[in-house]
Amino acid sequence: MDERTFIVDQLRRMHTSNAWHGPSVREALEGVTADIASRKILPSAHTIYALTHHVAAWVGEVRHRLEGRAPQSPDEGDFPAPSDRLPDIEWQAMLARLDAAHARLAEAILNLEPARLDDRVGEDAEPSLGTGHTVRAMLHGVIQHDAYHAGQILMLKRALPA
Repeated sequence: MDERTFIVDQLRRMHTSNAWHGPSVREALEGVTADIASRKILPSAHTIYALTHHVAAWVGEVRHRLEGRAPQSPDEGDFPAPSDRLPDIEWQAMLARLDAAHARLAEAILNLEPARLDDRVGEDAEPSLGTGHTVRAMLHGVIQHDAYHAGQILMLKRALPA
């Protein structure tokens, strides 16, 4: 298996199932309704909807970078503005966007020239943009980013009142 295929395998595991560490993002989101997704479960934490938006946005931004765009914040913003009510249709659209973003990133990775894995992303290290690393590190980083936020989603679900 070449390195790009391995990275795509890890991305898919972290997104859908069979991740090494535990539940994937989609497994963490199982049973989350629009009402739960928009609920402010802990005062100092983002909502599950905001975390899902954030993950999808950054997966999309990484794909844009692979396609040649200069690093920037995601087009759709980092986190959405808080909302008291989330219609089910919007929650379902967000889940579809999350899935589509991962599928498009996987395709972009498979189409990437292997030598580009060593290219540098951005001129300088800027943590808020995830720059100053190689493409390889960025791709592994976006998988780690998914794992981190899957854990946050699980913790929020556990904090729900019984």
